[in-house]
Amino acid sequence: MQSRKQPLQRAIVRKNFSLLLALRYLNPLRTHVSVITLISLAGVAIGVMVLIVVLSVFGGFEQLVKERVLSYTPHINIERIASWPDAEEFPDYNAEVEWRALEQSMSSLEGVESTYALVNDWVLLDRAGSVAPAAMQAIDTANKTQLKSLQDLIEPGNGNADMGLGETAVISSITAERFGIMVGDTIQIHTNRNLKQVQPILERIGEAPLHQRTAQGLAQIRDDLQKMFTQADDKETTPIKQLQELYYNRLMPLMDQNLRNVERDALDTLLIHLEQGQRSTPDPDNSGLYTFEAGHMAKALELLDELTTINTDKADIQDIKNMRTVVLPKDLTVIGIYQATRHAASPDVFVPLPVGQDLTGLGAGVRGIALRLTDPYLAASVLNDVVQPNLPEDGAWAARTWMQDHQQQFGLIKTQRQLLTFSLSFIMMVSAFSIMAVMFTVTIQKKREIGVMKALGAAPAQLVRVFLYQGIIIGLFGGIIGLGLGYLVIDNRHVILDLFASWGFDPFPSEFNGFDGLPADIQAKEFIGVFIFAFVMCVIATLVPAIAASRSDAAKSLRNM
Repeated sequence: MQSRKQPLQRAIVRKNFSLLLALRYLNPLRTHVSVITLISLAGVAIGVMVLIVVLSVFGGFEQLVKERVLSYTPHINIERIASWPDAEEFPDYNAEVEWRALEQSMSSLEGVESTYALVNDWVLLDRAGSVAPAAMQAIDTANKTQLKSLQDLIEPGNGNADMGLGETAVISSITAERFGIMVGDTIQIHTNRNLKQVQPILERIGEAPLHQRTAQGLAQIRDDLQKMFTQADDKETTPIKQLQELYYNRLMPLMDQNLRNVERDALDTLLIHLEQGQRSTPDPDNSGLYTFEAGHMAKALELLDELTTINTDKADIQDIKNMRTVVLPKDLTVIGIYQATRHAASPDVFVPLPVGQDLTGLGAGVRGIALRLTDPYLAASVLNDVVQPNLPEDGAWAARTWMQDHQQQFGLIKTQRQLLTFSLSFIMMVSAFSIMAVMFTVTIQKKREIGVMKALGAAPAQLVRVFLYQGIIIGLFGGIIGLGLGYLVIDNRHVILDLFASWGFDPFPSEFNGFDGLPADIQAKEFIGVFIFAFVMCVIATLVPAIAASRSDAAKSLRNM
C-alpha cells in the first residue's frame, strides 16, 4: 500500500514545486524582472478593460439605434408595387376598401402585433424662405399603437404626437435644429407633384412638332398605308401581318414620346381607326386579311395628315391650361419635435394620413401596409412563414423586412465594431509579447538554477510547468482585474463623461448623437470571450520560452557557475 502512494506523492510534490517556483519568480519584492512581469499583467488588464468597454458601448449604441429605428419603421413593409387604378377611368373602384381589407387580414396573423397604413415621399420643406428636401411619412392617426411609438420619442417639453386629422406635423430634432423650428411654428410643405406635371410641358415648349421630328417616318407610313390597302367591291382589305407591323412597331412607339395633348389625341384616334376591321379568315398564324368598309384607308390618311396642321404655340398654351390639378403647398403647424439621431435615417416630418395622401397624389390609396411584430427580430421567419402565403395573388403587393431596409446601415455599425475590436486586440498581443520577453529574460537569468534542477533530475515537463504557471497566473489575474475595471468604467461611464465635460472636453456630444450620455449593453458572453482570449494569449506567450528552457543543456549551464 505504501509503495502505491509514493508515485502519487512524488507527482504532487513535483507539481507543487513547479507552482511554488513560479510564484517565487513572480514575487515583485525580489527582482526587477518581477516588476516587468507586473507591468505585463497591467497590460493584459488594460487590454481586457478597453475591449470590454468598446464592445459594451458599441453594443449599447447599436441597440439604441435599433430601438429608435424600430419605433417608427415597419417591422415588415407590404409595399404596393402596382399603380392604383385611375379614379377617372374607374370611378367605381375604391382603393381604401382594398388596402383596409389587406390591413385587417394581416392584423390577425400570428406574430403580428398591429398594422397601419404607410405613406411616405420626399417633399420640400420651407421655413421662412429656407428650403430643403425632407423625408415625409404619414401616420394613420386612428392607430393608437403607431401614435404611442412616436410619442415615446418625444421628450417632455417638446410637444406631443396627437396630430388628429388637421394640418399638423411632428418633426425630427435634426430638422428643428437646422431650421430653428420650435413647437407652435408653421412650416410649409411643397410636393413634387407639380414638377411631375409641369416638367413635360416645359420640355415641349419650343420643341419642333411631331410631324417635323419624324417627317421621314410619317411619310413612309403614309406610303405604306396606300400600298397595303386593296379595293374590292365596296370593301377594302389589307394583310394582317402588314397592318400589325405598322400598328405595333411604327405607330405605337410614337406614343412613348413627349407629345402635346393634341398630337397624342390625333395619334390615338388613328390607332383606334385602324382597329375597326374584321378578320376575313381566322388563321392562327395571322396570314389572313383584315376587311374594312370602303373609304377606310382615305380616312386613315386624313387622320395622319392632321398631325401636320397642329399649331404648336396654341397647343402648348392649351396644355398649361388643361393641367388637371395644381397642388398648393401645405401650411402645417408643428405640434411636436421627436428626438432623432444622425446615425439612423429617420423621417424629417410626420403628417396625418389624409395630408400625406393629398401631398403624394395617392387619393384614397397608400404606399403600403406596415406590420409591427411582437418580436421584430423574428421578422424574416414571420415574413416567409406567415405573411407571404397570405398576400394577394394578383402580384400587386410585395413584402420586405426592416432588416432588409436597414441592412447597409446596421452592417456599417457592425463593421466598425469588428474593426475596433480587431485593432484593440493588439493591446493584448503587445502584452503577450512583453510576457514572452520577460519569460525569455527569466530563463537567461535563471540559467544556473535550471541547470541545477536538471542535474538533480527535474523532468522537461516540470520545467515547462514552472514558466507555464507564470503565464497562467498573469492571464488569470490580469483578465479578472481587466473585467473588473471594465465593469467599473461601464457602470460609472456617466460620471467619467461629466468629469471630461468639466474639463471642457465632450467626446460624445448629444447634439451629434441625438441622445444624452453614452449607451452600453453588457453581455456576459462578451465578457467571457474577452477573458478567454486574454488568457489563451498569455499561456501561448509563456509556452515558447518554457519549451526553450526545458531543452537547455544542464552541463553547459553548470559550467558557467
